[in-house]
Amino acid sequence: MFMKDTDQYESAACNCVEVGTLIREDDTLLTLDFCDNDQMTAKEQFDRMEKDALSVGSGNCQIQSEMVEADGKPIIRAMFDFDCTAEKLIFQMKHK
Repeated sequence: MFMKDTDQYESAACNCVEVGTLIREDDTLLTLDFCDNDQMTAKEQFDRMEKDALSVGSGNCQIQSEMVEADGKPIIRAMFDFDCTAEKLIFQMKHK
């Protein structure tokens, strides 16, 4: 039986990709904009997301927000910095 030289990226399964090539270890920052809609105010939306972000994983998500204006409407821009990429992904999947 002969051994075949293979490419370092070759996989035994079709259409597989190493997870690390898609998800960077340092990808922990998520920026979201909240604006008033028919159901909730921007502040209510932000408060709900802030509570959810603090309940994910370690609960150490660092959250900053600022008021910006777009097309004459006030928007809350929030920056969620999670402890790790996995926490960010869990939070995003929960809100898709």
